[in-house]
This record gives sequence, structure tokens and C-alpha cells, in this order.
Amino acid sequence: MPVTVLTRLPRRLALAAILVAAILVAAGAARAAEIAPLGYEHPGLVVDLGVGLWAWPVPADADGDGDLDLVVSCPDKPSNGVWLFERPGGDEAFPVFRPGRRLSATVHYVMPSVVGDTTRVLGPGVEFTDFLRVGTAAPRPLPVAANWYTPRYGQPKGPKVRHNQWRLADVDDDGRTDLVIGIEDWSDYGWDDGYDATGRWTHGPLHGFVFVLSGLADGGFGPPRQLEADGRPIDVFGCPSPNLADFDGDGDLDLLCGSFLDGCTYFANRGTRTAPAYAAGVALPTADGSPLRMELQMIVPVACDWDRDGRPDLVIGDEDGRVAVALHTGVVDAAGTPRFTPPVYLRQEADRLKCGALATPVGVDWDGDGDDDILSGNTAGFIEWFENLSGPRVATPRWAAPRRLEAGGEPFRVMAGPNGSIQGPAEAKWGYTTFSVADWDGDDLPDIVLNGITGDVTWLRNEGTRQAPRLAAALPVEVEWDDAPPRLAWGWRFPRGNALLTQWRTTPVAHDVTGDGLVDLVMLDHEGFLALYPRAVRDGSRVLLPPRRVFLDEEGRPLRLNAGAAGKSGRRKLCITDWDGDGRFDLLVNSRNADWLRQVAADDGGWRFRTMGPLAPANIEGHDVSPTTVDFDGDGVRDFLGGAEDGRLYFLANPRGGLHR
Repeated sequence: MPVTVLTRLPRRLALAAILVAAILVAAGAARAAEIAPLGYEHPGLVVDLGVGLWAWPVPADADGDGDLDLVVSCPDKPSNGVWLFERPGGDEAFPVFRPGRRLSATVHYVMPSVVGDTTRVLGPGVEFTDFLRVGTAAPRPLPVAANWYTPRYGQPKGPKVRHNQWRLADVDDDGRTDLVIGIEDWSDYGWDDGYDATGRWTHGPLHGFVFVLSGLADGGFGPPRQLEADGRPIDVFGCPSPNLADFDGDGDLDLLCGSFLDGCTYFANRGTRTAPAYAAGVALPTADGSPLRMELQMIVPVACDWDRDGRPDLVIGDEDGRVAVALHTGVVDAAGTPRFTPPVYLRQEADRLKCGALATPVGVDWDGDGDDDILSGNTAGFIEWFENLSGPRVATPRWAAPRRLEAGGEPFRVMAGPNGSIQGPAEAKWGYTTFSVADWDGDDLPDIVLNGITGDVTWLRNEGTRQAPRLAAALPVEVEWDDAPPRLAWGWRFPRGNALLTQWRTTPVAHDVTGDGLVDLVMLDHEGFLALYPRAVRDGSRVLLPPRRVFLDEEGRPLRLNAGAAGKSGRRKLCITDWDGDGRFDLLVNSRNADWLRQVAADDGGWRFRTMGPLAPANIEGHDVSPTTVDFDGDGVRDFLGGAEDGRLYFLANPRGGLHR
């Protein structure tokens, strides 16, 4: 059944609008299009310290003033770099750091070691000399190949290695510096689509091994030997981040490892300083005995005496670019296990807006005060509200620190759990919230329509007021299917009842596309085509109808935004806006920033779009950029705002608007 298109203009008026829009777009294109991250513009504001995706901390006295600063290596895009956060002075455990200053570009797996009184920083196969001053700009090769971990270490076809973590320590107290390497081996895990029909993971585990290469008299290193604990090879769940320190205060070096998930494993040295023998690993506890857990995952713990009390603390990088500190309490329990305080995230003077990692912003007046605020999702599965404190018609607003939304009276968070991600249990704590804001139920209040890591499309009903939103617990978005709901061609999950289950991590755009006053849904269907789920009224109730592939290219073919399967499916972020002001809605779709799909025709068969390419030359894409539009200066022209992998929010003025002139 064709969809009646109600967004046409009279022919003469439409042609005039198109001509004016073309002139304005051409004039704007003649000027340099610049994308820049939004700043807080809020002196005195304090927020969580953060870099981009992945934080690899190097605590050290970088400026020579006697206290520990924090250097963080961030290998993402577009915030790749070694970032120095200077401590303002003193030994306070939780100071407010100054904004980060970039020292250099960086690479993956940068880790520090303290040898004597010197901080030395290594990557796979290399040492970065003068790191605290120039970052990774002065590498020196080590006498061990970066890819030494070969098939002879258990994998006949060659291992699949990601984290490759190199550190230095005198493991056996012989006066020679040894090389300690943590290896994350994915060979058994396989990464993608490994569930049986009941949701049980059928591939192998994710491995995290630790090896020692003994230091030699000539400065080289001997062959690798795998460390064992209680007679078995040490094997944590990925990202082992090995730390050797005297955690229990008995004079020898114990071993503490991190994980691809959110906790640490402690291996007590039950041998001696010269002949280590590690006990079976236990989950590292906090003061009350509960396991130490970080908020996210892919954690990187680094042991150092952060508070200068003579005991090794933990400085822990999190996946979203934040860094936390867990202090040694001085207590070693009856089992010989040290206890730590729960992790506390470090803070900094606010500089640029950041929403975790893989930010998914939506520009909307959330609190009804007449200006555009920003709501944003992220990898952690939260929705965060950045309140615009400046009021309407302010081109460079002042922003409040982000506040996480609640739903049903509880902090709202989406998490995959052990089997909610098609890429397996290693992604248990990710949520990848992506959403749009619209009046879904027709009560004149903005609601949230949401997708995430599982592909379940839900909505959060606003039960508050226009000035004080209050969200109910999530409800499924349901479709009046003609037949049984379609299933994805992969995975073990299937729709429940009429609930919409579709491709993961793709924006559900709630927008009145047909112009009938009812908010429709636009998003990828189960095969990756961009589809319209139109709204209708039946028996006095709003219903959502089955999807129709009415978004077409110039040749009339349905737009298929992703033909990939399983973990390669979905991942498309988009929004609807009239970018060129010709009276027709266009699409902005994730690319190096955002591709403009300009609507060029409409009839009863659907809407046709011409791909105009990216909005600007700049490439801010690591994982996909999530586009939205905002109108801070109130000129009636929507500008671009993109959430990037680093969690920053990047602004680009529309070439036909006041901010561009």
C-alpha cells in the first residue's frame, strides 16, 4: 500500500525555494566549513576528567614539581594523543586537574613502569624515550619483536591478539630488569554471533595471559615463559594489564591484573621475593569485601602510590576516557588479600563537552525554557542532559555539567548483560544508547524513543511537565504486524509479541514524515533498509504500522544503509532535517561527519534522495558519528551537531544561517 505524501509545495513556490536554497548552499560552500568541539563556556565548572575512547593512564611527576600529574594515552579518533593533566599542587588524593594539554600523537597499548626512580613507558616492541615531555615522539626499538606471540603459544593458525601490554619489573630480584607482557588472545572467543538457540555462548573464552622475559646481562631479554598461579597458567578475561607490586606488605611482589570487563584479579605471591609463586587469583575486594568494579569496561589499572602513604594504589583507565583512583586502605584481610576503596573518578576544570564515548546527541529544548539543550547517549548506555544555561538566541551557550536521566524513578541505563550483544559476553556492560525525542503519545510532552545494543526499540514516556520532565520506565515500541514479526537472520533473540526488534545501534527517528500530525518512526528494518513505520489511529488509539521501504535513491531503489550481518549490521546514525531550506525534509547520515542525503523528489511511491556527500571535509569519525541539529542562535536555521567516538560534540554552522556569516 503506497504512502500518501503530504509534504509537497506548490510547484512554482517549490522551484523558487530550490533555487534560493541552491544559491545559499553554493555561497556557504565557498566559505570554509569548520567543525569544532563545543566548549562549556563556564569558568569554575568542574566535570569528570576525560580523554576520548580508551584511557591508558601514566601517573608521574611530568612537570618536576614533586607531585604526581596524570598523563593519559588515548588512541582513538578524533582525540588521538598523549594528554597531560597537570596537578594543581600538593598531595591531595582527589584534586581538580587542569584541562589536558596534548603532547603528541599516540598508539595503542602505551603503559608505564617505574624502574628505580625513573618512569619508563613502553608500547609493543618499543620504548618511548622522554615520554613525559614529548609523548610518543621519540620511540626506541626494544630487542623483542612486537608480534613475538606466535602460533607456538597454543594456536596452530596464529593467535588473534588485541591488547599487547608491555611493562618492566625486576620480577625475581636479581638486579636485572625483566620484561612483563600481558597478551589478550581472541582466538577461541571468535568475536561475533556465537550463541545457541537458548542464548548460551558456544565459542571459547576471551584469554588474558601474562608472560615474563627475563633480563639478560647484555641488556636483552630471554625467551618468554608463561606465568602460572596455583599450578595453572594465569588466564583472566582479556586485557590483563599486569601489575607487580607489594600489595600485601610482606616484602615480595604480588601480581594484580585487570580485565576486558570491569574488575581486577589479585594473585598473592606465596613464594619469596627471589622465587615468586602465585596463589590462585581472587576478585580484588573493596573495604566492605565486595568486588572492586568500574562503571564501564576495558579497564586498565596501573599501580602507584597515588596518595604518598607508602602503599600501592590503583589508577584505572576506563573505556569512555575517564580515569579513576582506588586507594589502598592499608587493610589486608585474613586471606591475605589487600582491600581498596571503591574507585572515584578524577575531576578537571571543564573545557569541552563530553558524553562518555560514541556520543549520540539530540538537540532539543528538554526543559521548555525556549533554548536548545542537548541530550546524548553513549557506550555505557546512559542518557545525559547538558542544560543550556544561556537562553535562546545565544550563539555560544554556557553549559551545565551533564546530568544522567532517570526513568521509573531509577537511574536509566541500558546494558547488554551476558548475552544481549551479538558480539558476545565480552560486551556485557555496554549499552550504546541512540534515540530521538518527540511527542510519541500525543500529550504535548517530549518523550524518548530509544534503541541500543540489543536492537530492542523502546520508549520512555514523559510523565512530568513541560518544564520538569519525568520519565516512566521503558516500554516496548509495538507494531501492528500483518503477520508474524520479521526476525533478524542472525542471533538467538526474537521479538516478543508485537515488540519491534531490529538492527542494533541504529537511530530510531521519531518524526511526522507524512505530515498528518502523527509522529512516525523512521529507522533500519531487519534487513538494513531505511524504512517508514507510519502511525495511524485505530479505535481511538495510536498504532504503529509495519515498515515500508519508501526512502529511495535517485533511481527509485530502496535505500539500504547497511547490508552487513550480525556485528556488522546496524550502526547507522541519522536524523531528519531540512538542511537546505527548500521545504523538503532531508537526511543526515553518519559518515566522516555526516552525509547529506538531499530530497529531490516525492510522489506516492515515496521520497527520492541524492547523496551530496559529507557536510564538511573534516573527518571526525572513529566509530560512527551521530548527527543531530541545533539552533542555538535562534535564527530558524538548524545547524549540525555530531557526536564522535571521543564523546565530544562537534558543531558545524549551516552555510545558510546566521552563525556562518
